[in-house]
Amino acid sequence: MRLRSVSVALAGVLGLSSMIGLAGPAQAAAKTTTITFAYDFPGPDFELTPLVVAQKLGYFSAAGLKVNVVFPPDTSTTTKMLTTGKAQIGFLTTTDMGVAINAGAPILSVANYSMRNNWALFAKPGSGVTAANLKTRLKGKRIFSYGDTWTEAMLPFVLRHAGLSTSQVKVITAPTGNDLNYLLAGKVDFSTSTTNYEIPGFVGSGTKGKLVQILGTAVGAPDVPIWVYAVTRGYAATHGATVKAFLSALKRATVWAAKNPVAAAADFTAAYPKSGYTPAYNKMGWQLTVPFLTNAQGQYFVQTNAQWTTLATALKSIKLISSVPAASSYYTNKFLP
Repeated sequence: MRLRSVSVALAGVLGLSSMIGLAGPAQAAAKTTTITFAYDFPGPDFELTPLVVAQKLGYFSAAGLKVNVVFPPDTSTTTKMLTTGKAQIGFLTTTDMGVAINAGAPILSVANYSMRNNWALFAKPGSGVTAANLKTRLKGKRIFSYGDTWTEAMLPFVLRHAGLSTSQVKVITAPTGNDLNYLLAGKVDFSTSTTNYEIPGFVGSGTKGKLVQILGTAVGAPDVPIWVYAVTRGYAATHGATVKAFLSALKRATVWAAKNPVAAAADFTAAYPKSGYTPAYNKMGWQLTVPFLTNAQGQYFVQTNAQWTTLATALKSIKLISSVPAASSYYTNKFLP
């Protein structure tokens, strides 16, 4: 559950974009490089926690950086912000990358944020929906979507597993809606989100029972990372040292935030008090995010050929992209600390 109200989005664009650019406690380097970081969402939420920590603990300033955060007007604009120079580093989904590369956009993923796919379909408590009976329970039903590329890519795998076509369900696309609110109010039969967002929202709603969830990976969706940090290829070629400094500071902050999740979540809440989320939501959301930040070897940020080839093959299979390019078309690990 991500809040997608107009007021939150406008607050993000107009009032919150400079908050992470405020001076941290550490002494800034003699020469400071200012960079703009574009989020993937119209307003701030707890997945920004590592950036907040990097600023508060002075990791960015120690690396000679001043980082300003900006928020796009919708979930489809971050790539454009990178390619037009309005931002130097962005936060994207891997499906955003897949579609953008297929369209010829000169962007490059420089680090994973998460390592696995925790997207799911959710239903109200007591619905009795399972992966086994999904065909009968899903046919003719209303499914919420924000209209983002990740949901656009995941739903076909769910429908394929259920033996259904898009014409046999009703996808309710509401970019400024709220998936969980729609679900609990009976406006839709299924919501779509990731577990680290949906579960804290459900707990905070006070609704009795247990939220029903069917993970995409349980019904054929690829188990690949969802979010990455990205730049343009031109920026990587001319500002490689800046990219590496950014990732070095951010990794320090991510490790600290993973080891100190309660304090880190409180830092996010303090940095963005008007985000629209409660401290309890931020705390639980960040705690649920932490397990997805490292791979099986306990590494942060590291990308692999396999993840990108798996993703591209999956996207081509549902005709979201036209071909499967070399994995190197998507990423590099050369700037990792």
